[in-house]
Amino acid sequence: MKREHIFIHYEQDATRYWKLQEGGYATPISIRPGERVTFHISNSRSYYDIFVYHEGANRQLVKEINDLQGELQSVPEFGYRDGFDWSPTVDFEIPLNWSSGIYIASFPTAQGTREILFVVRPKEPRSPILLTIETNTYSAYNPVGGKCLFPYLSTEREHSELLSFERPLQPDIMGGFYAWDQFFTSWLHTEEYEVDYCVNADHDAEADILDPYTGHLRIGHGEYVSRNECEQLQRFVAQGGNLMVFAGNAFWHVVETRDDGRQLYCAKSRYNPHPLGTPENPKTSILCAIDNLRQRTIGVTYTASVNGKTGTPGEFIAPTTGEYGFYRVTDADHWAFKGTGLRQGDEFGREDSIVGVECDGGDIEHVDDRPIFTGFDGISPHYKIIALADAEDAGLNQILGIEQDRYYSTVAINETEFKGTVFTAATIEWSHGLYRNRGAVSQITRNVLNRLGGVQPE
Repeated sequence: MKREHIFIHYEQDATRYWKLQEGGYATPISIRPGERVTFHISNSRSYYDIFVYHEGANRQLVKEINDLQGELQSVPEFGYRDGFDWSPTVDFEIPLNWSSGIYIASFPTAQGTREILFVVRPKEPRSPILLTIETNTYSAYNPVGGKCLFPYLSTEREHSELLSFERPLQPDIMGGFYAWDQFFTSWLHTEEYEVDYCVNADHDAEADILDPYTGHLRIGHGEYVSRNECEQLQRFVAQGGNLMVFAGNAFWHVVETRDDGRQLYCAKSRYNPHPLGTPENPKTSILCAIDNLRQRTIGVTYTASVNGKTGTPGEFIAPTTGEYGFYRVTDADHWAFKGTGLRQGDEFGREDSIVGVECDGGDIEHVDDRPIFTGFDGISPHYKIIALADAEDAGLNQILGIEQDRYYSTVAINETEFKGTVFTAATIEWSHGLYRNRGAVSQITRNVLNRLGGVQPE
């Protein structure tokens, strides 16, 4: 999917899918083998079948549920907030031999094919790497039922601060899985990396979820995380775990999971007259302004843009037809570039425009022609920038009071401050570069997973 189409799909969802009468969702969305999952489906077809697939390099059919009788269920007025409360259609026990990963249940309706996404966790940890699927961000952008965390995607152009996970995801995008995450998870499967999976809410429910793992992996677009997640990840790295981030606009807003993980709450201050708060009322949802949580967790402070949408149809911020969309190597001797053949100043990722739509960086100065973080914005001086890309402001940084002549996206690593390591390739689009199996993006990703994940593919 071309980058400029991605957010157009989101905007279409606001008008096409907000009152989705035919579809379904799973409860719970994250489940272990041996536990039961329930599908809640509204379908006007007289009879239909469900096909459950394990997502990977190829979809693997793992279960069929046949001869279900259709039932059209109503969309509650506040279903976006309180849950759709559709009657259970079918439930089954997750087989003990199902691998941890993403599963999609597909079925026909009168409105077209609909899908249900759920995550199977391992019964016991099997891999040294835990990958978190960003279901908080999936829900934040999901307007099905009428509202989400974005006014321009919500009815009456008014967003809701409280959202339910118990509603269908919008077709085509599935919360963002098809835009970004499927490329990374498919590549992991192709490369034969065995990785354990979970969702954001699992971190809030289990304080020790990371304890059995060597490495923790975040991908795609993880914009909405809890304070607990940030502090949990910081403890993990301080105690010797390694955090690997291949994501952009990550850790931007603080959220809470409520009602035993059924709801997501975000007092989103971006739309307030004073987004960072005031001395009298200092409340803000922006993580880089809350005890430097963003900087201290993943080593970036601001979010910039490459080929992001503008208010004018057909016009984009920093289009990738120019000098945007790729990284330049700034530390060619670093182990992350081993086997890539890249030299100082070489570019990588241009073919797939891997830098964008949103990408993260920090306050930078150049010393002896090398970029370094100044630290004025709370980023630790232990972070070493090993690759750099040009970007532009998308308006987000006006909120932070940041005005710079130049914005960047960074690939940076902190190997010296803690027992563990933090690696951050700060762009949403990194996974699109994994198309090229023999390319630099794939080799860098292998190097990071093998060294920081403590795993070699089988």
